[in-house]
Amino acid sequence: MQNLVKILPNGAILIGEKFTIDGHYERPFRVVTHFHADHIMGLEKSISICDSIIATPITLDILNLDYAIPPRKAFGLNYDIKMTFDDETIVLKKSDHVIGSAQVLITLKNGLEIGYTGDFKNPDKGTPILHPDILIIEATYGKPDFRRPFKDDVESLFADYVRDALMNSPVRIYGYHGKLQEIMLSLRKMGIDAPFIVGGKISKMTNIAIKYGYNISQVFDESQSEAREIMRDDWYISFSHYNEFKRRNGKYFNFLLSGWEFKDVVKKIDEKSYAVSFSDHADFDDLIYYVERTSAKYIITDGGRRSYGKELAEYISKKLGKVAVSMP
Repeated sequence: MQNLVKILPNGAILIGEKFTIDGHYERPFRVVTHFHADHIMGLEKSISICDSIIATPITLDILNLDYAIPPRKAFGLNYDIKMTFDDETIVLKKSDHVIGSAQVLITLKNGLEIGYTGDFKNPDKGTPILHPDILIIEATYGKPDFRRPFKDDVESLFADYVRDALMNSPVRIYGYHGKLQEIMLSLRKMGIDAPFIVGGKISKMTNIAIKYGYNISQVFDESQSEAREIMRDDWYISFSHYNEFKRRNGKYFNFLLSGWEFKDVVKKIDEKSYAVSFSDHADFDDLIYYVERTSAKYIITDGGRRSYGKELAEYISKKLGKVAVSMP
């Protein structure tokens, strides 16, 4: 497998001869599965050196908020469209992670298929399971300890908390880029119709999501007079980056979206602040569900990021009887 797939210490996943994914390496094509920081490391170098940056159109638009990708190098590839570059074929498949995220399936010139899940959640229900010869799978929650038995109830229970909080004061939700847009979609799906107040990069990313058909309604930029008028009534939901949570104040009911809560859906932090178990990653059970159902003969766990690749590979080998290794 080492001749066909390598995962480097910088997170770059090398497949075949032409492609590097989610990390920089001097190759013709850099693929970006999604816009989170640990998957765009070295992107400036790739923009300079690689022939093309391949991603879904929405991911490219979001990347261009911070990186100037020349149009001649930006290759927007929609899901399920096959493209061949020098005898190697690539297709991006849907991934339920953040807006625009993708799995990658590459067919080498000898016909061998290699798939990479990227980050995902909801296998089968939101993320189609790939069936390549070799599968590379994320391992963020690759230990048996990381299970969320209540994960199917999180969205409805959180909506109830938000609905109750709005009866007393405005709500502020803190999370990472992409996850905030996911929770916006979830709240609208659950019938929460309070106006959304956004600003800065969150506003720009939300507008991009809406441009690509994501059903996020009643969104107002905090710089607009209409938003300021709405905020006078104290019935609204505002959104801030995860790192701003430490500067929260008592005017709001504050909810922090965290992927590292496994015991409770909602955990109280102080009188008006809560941590919510809302993750955009598969938990351990979902990772195993994916591996059990793929027809891939060989499994590689991605240990090049903050993950439990070694633990997941050992479990797959011992408990599922599949050939599994962790890289790097």
